[in-house]
Amino acid sequence: MNNIRDIDSYRGFDHGLSYSTGISDLNPWALRAMMRPHGFTSRTFWSFYNETIEMIKHYMHTTSMLVPLAGVGRVAMDAVLNNFLEPGDRLLMIDNGYWGRYPDVMAETYGFEIVPLTTSTNRPVDPKAVENKLKEEKNIKAVHMIHVETECGIMNPVKAIAEVIHRVAPDALFIVDSATAFPGNKLEVDNWGIDVDYFVSHKGFNAPSGLTFYSVNDRAMEVFKKRKTLPRGWYTSLQTWLDVWLNNPNDGRHCLVSFPTIILQAMRAKLDLMNEMGEEKYLKKYEFASKAVRMGLRKMTEPNDVLLVPGPGCKDCPGCEAPDPNTSQDGRGRFCPNTDICISYPKGTDWQSIIKNIEERFWITAPHGGFGDERKDGYFYSANGMRIGLVSDYQHYPRNLLAIIAATGFCLKEAGVKQVKWDKAVEAANEVFKEMKDKLDWHYYE
Repeated sequence: MNNIRDIDSYRGFDHGLSYSTGISDLNPWALRAMMRPHGFTSRTFWSFYNETIEMIKHYMHTTSMLVPLAGVGRVAMDAVLNNFLEPGDRLLMIDNGYWGRYPDVMAETYGFEIVPLTTSTNRPVDPKAVENKLKEEKNIKAVHMIHVETECGIMNPVKAIAEVIHRVAPDALFIVDSATAFPGNKLEVDNWGIDVDYFVSHKGFNAPSGLTFYSVNDRAMEVFKKRKTLPRGWYTSLQTWLDVWLNNPNDGRHCLVSFPTIILQAMRAKLDLMNEMGEEKYLKKYEFASKAVRMGLRKMTEPNDVLLVPGPGCKDCPGCEAPDPNTSQDGRGRFCPNTDICISYPKGTDWQSIIKNIEERFWITAPHGGFGDERKDGYFYSANGMRIGLVSDYQHYPRNLLAIIAATGFCLKEAGVKQVKWDKAVEAANEVFKEMKDKLDWHYYE
């Protein structure tokens, strides 16, 4: 057994390259920030905390109240569902992937009713389907959906769906999970009509896991104030945080929780980078990185487009050059997000060899799982595909993008996938790198 105190133990952690869609490795600037002292009750810290909160709200494009919670991402979902739904309330759960179904796990605990709307994992949620469901169902208290569905790498049209909700069911709250989306994709909470939005520290912010936030606008606050019952929990109750944190002076907040200042420091390092680059250029970096991988995967096989999980939906997608659907004029945009790309292994592929070779031979890790409606029968756990995460800045470096593209091609070919043209994939990605160099200021990496 290796001694964890020995710096030479588990050296595989040191030279490995992670393309996880979940917990991201820490960037050097985050590690440097985490080395600073953390005077939790000092006046300096509260100045730092308040400034950082305003920076987050700036990139969320919101004036809503931002509520912190020490805990992993499920804590944020738990808190949101606990605070804005009561026993007997009806929640429209929009599901076009595995993670969209998570409210169903918590429904029994909190006593609310799930009204499911399950749509194809090959394409974004259709706003018309949401409209039809809202017209069919009565007394919907809230609508929950995933901004970027991690399972299948789909960007959902949050803005268009918000417009439907506020028009057809104006009393219903719109709750959005932006964990995989933010801040690597555009998020405009106020302009898009989101009432409650939550996210985590350990994905796009490249900080340790353990700090979450959710926004609460005036509509959501009114719903909370009109509750007939207390939330089923003390720590995650919004009222608790209002009483001892949000409505308290800075030096009176420490009575609730030992705040994870080290995680906030790491998040702030990412926010400082975003400030330095500017939001437009920062998002463009994510866009180029994801486009390089997508174009590589599209050209990796003959015929093209075999591997991308959207699969049959690609024919209806306006293309990789199309904008984010939430920022386009007509609400149409590409299906894939900036932060998550998924590969589907053709049937009969030796997926065990892919997992083994990509990690042991190329020292790269990426999450494996399943995609498609068959997930209800356990298909999600059959490792029929791989997710490539682009949540961390180091995952955007051209040398690392080439590594994941080339390694994936070699491993697919050796696993029995026919017609693999990994050289064509690298060439396609390189064309994007040229565009990336021309349009981004490279001094951020010098």
